[in-house]
Amino acid sequence: MTQKTSALPRPARQRRPLGEEGLALLMLLPAALIFAGVLLYPMLNTLYNSLFVNSLTEPYLGTPFVGLRHYADMLHDARFLNALRNTLVYGLITVSGSFLVGVPMALVAHADSRLKWLARVAMLLPWAMPPVFSALIFQWLFNGQYGLINDLLVRLHLVARPVAFLTSPLLAGLALVVTVIWKTSSFVALIALGGLQGIPQELTEAAEVDGANRVQGFFRVTLPLLAPALAVAFIFRAISALQVFDLPYALTGGGPVALQYGATETLGIYIYRTTLEFLDFGYGAALSVALFAVSLAITALYIRFIRGAE
Repeated sequence: MTQKTSALPRPARQRRPLGEEGLALLMLLPAALIFAGVLLYPMLNTLYNSLFVNSLTEPYLGTPFVGLRHYADMLHDARFLNALRNTLVYGLITVSGSFLVGVPMALVAHADSRLKWLARVAMLLPWAMPPVFSALIFQWLFNGQYGLINDLLVRLHLVARPVAFLTSPLLAGLALVVTVIWKTSSFVALIALGGLQGIPQELTEAAEVDGANRVQGFFRVTLPLLAPALAVAFIFRAISALQVFDLPYALTGGGPVALQYGATETLGIYIYRTTLEFLDFGYGAALSVALFAVSLAITALYIRFIRGAE
């Protein structure tokens, strides 16, 4: 009589360890999902909406597919071209001005002086202040009737009567530039101060031993080592300058009117008015895509320039 042999149990399949790369991908998965839900989906949805007509003021049109017609209309939209020009000029002047003010401010805050803490407090104040609140303060300063700046100009006999800063196209642009530089130079100063504190003091001392004065030491030692921090600050400032909305809207509302269009109307303000005032969501989405494309192009050109310089 043959005895039946019981089948041997199969060995349990061993799980392979994830490893460092697998663990890193697993830990990055929640951030990737949040990025896709918060940033990627709205971007794709905006691009999708820009291909359709969607105007609440003309509901009888429906939402037909028009392809790239909105983007072609931009080339003949004088108000879009005016807003684009204002945005680029505004960005060029304010970004340059914020660095011309912010970097010396960081040097003062970094210097071995008793007043450096006062300089750091003064540097933090504009950065911590909400943008709209900053715009309202400067709106009062530049007011044509009871503004502090006009009061000083009249008392010093520099002008015979108060100047209407916010109703003149040129002076309103100047007021906006001053406001933005005051607000954003503190951000550049904070980034530059962090970069300065990371530079070994031995390098600057060695330059002084070799006979370099402070100006030569700054341009030949400090500035090259500070360049990575300034590059990061430039990218952030350039993007925020191109996408600005709050400061010019609160200060001038995009006006005053010059040649039928707002002298300080930026792309951000034009997108807001097209979408929420004119209720043209299709064309507003196309304008948003155009603004994103301009920001991406300028950032890419700057990064390529930095890599070429290296």
